Amino acid sequence: MHAARLLPPSDFTIAVPAASDAWLLERFERALEDAVTSALGAAGDSPIVEQVRWHFGLGSERAARHGKRLRPRLLFLIARAEGGTLDDAFDAALAVELLHNYSLVHDDIEDGDELRHGRPTVWARFGSAHGINAGDSMCALSYLTLLRNSSSAPPERLASMTRVLHAANLAMCAGQAYDIGFETAGAVTMDAYLAMIDGKTASLFGAACTLGALSAGADESRAAAYGELGRAYGRAFQIRDDVRGTWGSREETGKARGTDIARRKWSFPIAWALAGPPSAARDAIAARYARAEALTADDVAAIVTALDVLGARCAAEAACSEQSGAAERIAAQHRLDRDAVLAVRARFELVA
Repeated sequence: MHAARLLPPSDFTIAVPAASDAWLLERFERALEDAVTSALGAAGDSPIVEQVRWHFGLGSERAARHGKRLRPRLLFLIARAEGGTLDDAFDAALAVELLHNYSLVHDDIEDGDELRHGRPTVWARFGSAHGINAGDSMCALSYLTLLRNSSSAPPERLASMTRVLHAANLAMCAGQAYDIGFETAGAVTMDAYLAMIDGKTASLFGAACTLGALSAGADESRAAAYGELGRAYGRAFQIRDDVRGTWGSREETGKARGTDIARRKWSFPIAWALAGPPSAARDAIAARYARAEALTADDVAAIVTALDVLGARCAAEAACSEQSGAAERIAAQHRLDRDAVLAVRARFELVA
């Protein structure tokens, strides 16, 4: 029986000590390199070997920075909370990170981004066609990694985990299609924006939490509840990321302030502002977003000023808190492990 651990709501202690967390991340990076190297052995001398290794910063030109590995970290937290071991969860954690990175390679092409973590993106270095192909190969690596030790897990569990990963992949593609379409849309409702981030971002956070529970042997109902929890925090993460993209510095985001606005990206602040009543500030944003073209630096500055006048940043922070509250209600309803829930929330508080 999985009993909820009753801790005070104000206790945001991370279940995994910092030193232990650093050790786990170091082990994860080594395992990720080993998984990529091993799986790509079947590709022989194909250019995808160099391209995938370039994306991850492996080999002679190691990346000084990489992503926060949020999704595998969440997966490990949930697996531990449900009584699993790191070894039980490792292949699923690697698979989630590989799937996430496949989406990043394709996103960079679709958004025209030439840099990621200060290094040329795959398509910028090798060309768009190679970028698409390398991204596709990373998608395949994700499923191969999930299934590479198939003899050690019950077939039913592996089938469930594979289905979860495929469903997240499809949802991510659907969300990305919304995002691409929004760039030329005259108007985007808040419901449409939420549908976009549910697919593009929240789905893989949900899958990570579901896979963490399944890898520990939880039943599908309990694992699905963890998935709901992950999706709520995924929404919160994306909304806060939208705040960074609007007001954050280059040091925080790795790109110039207002880049997403210049491309007419529909973030939470923009969708919220345009859903409000008519005003001079709202109209200043609407007029500029009505143009089916990239915006100038002056346009970006005017839009950010209008968002400040309307209080869009405070609205976004309130929306983050609302999603965090939804996650805690899900946890209480399904009696999910309280330590894990608090640890998940603490992760988002620290990195978002």
